[in-house]
Amino acid sequence: MAVNNFLEPNRGDLSKYESHVWRSGMPDYTIANMAYCKGKTKNHMAGSLELLVENLVKTWEMEASHVKDTSAWTTIDHANYTASANGGKKFDLAEAAHVGNYNVLMDNTNKELYNAQEETFESSHHAFRNAFPEGFPWELLEVMSGPPKVAFTWRHWASFAGEYRGHKGEGQLVEMYGFCVATVNESLKVQELEIYYKPEDFLRVLEGKAHASTLSHGKSLVGSGCPVMRHAAAANANGSGAAAHAIGVANGSGVCPHSHGA
Repeated sequence: MAVNNFLEPNRGDLSKYESHVWRSGMPDYTIANMAYCKGKTKNHMAGSLELLVENLVKTWEMEASHVKDTSAWTTIDHANYTASANGGKKFDLAEAAHVGNYNVLMDNTNKELYNAQEETFESSHHAFRNAFPEGFPWELLEVMSGPPKVAFTWRHWASFAGEYRGHKGEGQLVEMYGFCVATVNESLKVQELEIYYKPEDFLRVLEGKAHASTLSHGKSLVGSGCPVMRHAAAANANGSGAAAHAIGVANGSGVCPHSHGA
């Protein structure tokens, strides 16, 4: 189904899963899909490697978050699956399913900001669902290499309309950018996920210790030294349209990648 000329994510037929495999019933992605279609910056072509990988990741996330019975996961190579973040511990399937994606991906995060060893699957999901009641969409940006090692950049974003650790959001846009290398087998089943990003900057914003603007345009990854980003920041401060032009030139599109248009 297309919304605003965007295809909704394809996570497969959720009804094919037996009722007993779900953690708490089959999930409803209506709100999440709408937030994704409204806030995404890419519109990958049908049949493209980019769309295939994006839907694979979204299906993997759905299974990791909602399908308790790991034998029912369709996206992974069960005997060889591992996941890690920022060169940290490699979690096998049983470990990853037990602690949940948030705790895998923030396992070696600064403990003053997030201590994964003190969080559970349930507490971690509750914390971020409470912070982002309108959803926490994810999109693939660019694929750098194809199988068997699929390297790609990605963006996570949300309207901080809820509350995180006692700090209430004001509906501001918060963003997270990163890079991933996914090793897949000949059947495109995930064998290894290696994710790289800076969760600390994102968490500081949620705790009210930094402004959401520090996350925009991937500053956590490229830093403030990039001349294009400095130009865009200055243009934003002056209220001019030069920011969109500067970022558009950087990505070769002539369009600000953070536009919510089609």
